[in-house]
Amino acid sequence: MDFYAVATVDLDGGVSSSARNTFIEELKKEKFNKHKLTTLWTVRYTNGWTKASALKDARDSIDKAARIAGIVKYEALVSLADEPPTEWRKPISLLGA
Repeated sequence: MDFYAVATVDLDGGVSSSARNTFIEELKKEKFNKHKLTTLWTVRYTNGWTKASALKDARDSIDKAARIAGIVKYEALVSLADEPPTEWRKPISLLGA
């Protein structure tokens, strides 16, 4: 069974651009996908993963990316589901609707 993890990571405001970019690249190496929503990431765990092992991997991946980037203060949330998340955008129209 596949699991989909949604993660949001709020880095401390004092994090440098360089550290933020390193953090982003490290999570991409772990197959996390960065979304346009500022702090949102998703990752898909395929056959062979349990919810417990997927959650541990997501936490470990975020902690590792922060450590490599030199980030010591952050808050994170991970939620697992059996279905992929739904994402949408509502563009601004010229008519205001």
